[in-house]
Amino acid sequence: MAAILASRISRIMPITFSFAMNDYGFELLSDQPIPVDDTNVYDLFSPDELLTDIQRSVNATEMARRKFRDVAVIGGLVFQGMPGEKKKRRHLQASASLLFNVFSEYEPNNLLIRQAYQEVFDQQMEEARLRDMLQRMTSLPHRHHFPGTTNSFCFPIKVD
Repeated sequence: MAAILASRISRIMPITFSFAMNDYGFELLSDQPIPVDDTNVYDLFSPDELLTDIQRSVNATEMARRKFRDVAVIGGLVFQGMPGEKKKRRHLQASASLLFNVFSEYEPNNLLIRQAYQEVFDQQMEEARLRDMLQRMTSLPHRHHFPGTTNSFCFPIKVD
């Protein structure tokens, strides 16, 4: 969520972020004032175009390339080696990466490529959960609060 919000805010104004996160929240840190107020907060937390924003905010292609190794092994495209003589993971990754590049360039709608991206969005990015949470957030009233001191919720993130 932090990466998506950082990406959306950077479309409003060119800005660079570093972010930290834990189980309770996240922090977007910048050397410039972050342009978030009552006029744009609902747009920033909107579930619209979530899939596109996920692809923009993280390197989804590299994540899909790594996930494609598993898909290619299950699909029988990559030979794992004879029993007892398994290939090393980096060799499997190199073979799968080559296939991923060929499929991406010449057949971008390939079923295995789509499966790799779908697994990234479902398993690693939890796109469905994120969409549900953003829909809940847009239906609730928002209130901005800027505490004067570090409170117990933000202390672990500040320490990071």
